[in-house]
Amino acid sequence: MAFKYVEVIHLAKIELYDVWYKDILKGINLRVDDGVVALIGPNGAGKTTILKVVVKALKPDRGRVVVPEKVGSSWQNPYYSFTKPTVVEEFLEYLGSVREVEEFLGNYGLKHLLSKYTFKLSVGQARLVSILLAVVWGPEALVLDEPTNGLSLRERYAVSELLRSIKIPVVIASHDLDFILMTSDYVYVVNDGHIVCGGSTLDIFYSDVLQHIGFPEPEVVRVGKELGLRLRCIDEVKS
Repeated sequence: MAFKYVEVIHLAKIELYDVWYKDILKGINLRVDDGVVALIGPNGAGKTTILKVVVKALKPDRGRVVVPEKVGSSWQNPYYSFTKPTVVEEFLEYLGSVREVEEFLGNYGLKHLLSKYTFKLSVGQARLVSILLAVVWGPEALVLDEPTNGLSLRERYAVSELLRSIKIPVVIASHDLDFILMTSDYVYVVNDGHIVCGGSTLDIFYSDVLQHIGFPEPEVVRVGKELGLRLRCIDEVKS
C-alpha cells in the first residue's frame, strides 16, 4: 500500500493505518477521535516518530494518515517553538493586543513572563509558554512530546487541566506515568516500532503491561493494589 495523507477539514480526528517508516515504525495503527491519548514505551520505541508523522514532519514509506488541517505541537526542546525575542511578541502574532496577551497569560499564572526574553526562560517556563503557543492559535488537534519535563508538580497539574479542557484531540508522548494517569483517557503502548496494545488508561495501568516494558507503576496504582483498591475514574487521581 502506497503512502497517503488525508486532511480532514473541520473534523477533529487523527488516524494512522498500517503506517511504516524506515525501520522505526512497523505497521502502526491508532485512532484518536477526542480526548487525550498517551503514547508510552521505552526510549527509541517510536513515540516521537509517530508524533512527527501526525504533524507531517516525516513522510511514511507506506500507510494512510488522517489528520485535521490544523495541528498544534510542542516538542521535547521547548525553545524550538520560539521565533521572537520576547514572550509578548510570540503571542502578539495570534492575539490582538498586549492587553489580550496579558489576560491570556494571566489565566495560567504566567503574566509575569510577559516581557521576558524567550531565550532566558527557564526550561519549565519555556515548556509552559511552548504549550500555550501550541494552543493559542486554535488548532483542531494537538501533539505534545514529553510535556512535563522540567515542570513542578503544580505546573504539571495546570497542564493536565489545560489539556482536559480544550476539547480537541490531544496526543502526548511521555514517560511521566503519574501525569498520564491524571490526564489521559486512553493509552497506546509502543515498543520496537509496534503498537503492543491499547486501552483505557486505568485498564492499562492496572494490567501487567507496564511490568513487561520495564516501567514502574504510578505510586497511586501501586498503593491501591496493596490496599486492594482500584481507581474508578481519572478524577480520583487528583482528589
